[in-house]
Amino acid sequence: MGGVEITYRRWSTLPRTVGQWSCEASKHGTRLLRIGPYELKYDRHGNRVQAVGPLEIFYDRLGSRPIRVRLHGEGEPLSDELLLVLFLVLFWQKQAWDAHYANR
Repeated sequence: MGGVEITYRRWSTLPRTVGQWSCEASKHGTRLLRIGPYELKYDRHGNRVQAVGPLEIFYDRLGSRPIRVRLHGEGEPLSDELLLVLFLVLFWQKQAWDAHYANR
């Protein structure tokens, strides 16, 4: 993506690296836990990403579309890298949901 290379795990849609950062996946490889320095937090069901590092994500009433993102910590700079990670996480989440509902 742009000048950032993304490598993927074999037989998986989860990334192994994003640029210079390594990615950490869950034990069974079903979801991402971390991209570089940014931890991913999920809702109690493990379906939706609720936070990417210091960014909290809010969804619509149905819970399927992100509508707002809030940065925790006043005066904290919002880096291009963090925005890239946010975009990728939401993109991969949408791809997973689309694939899940297409196979129903």
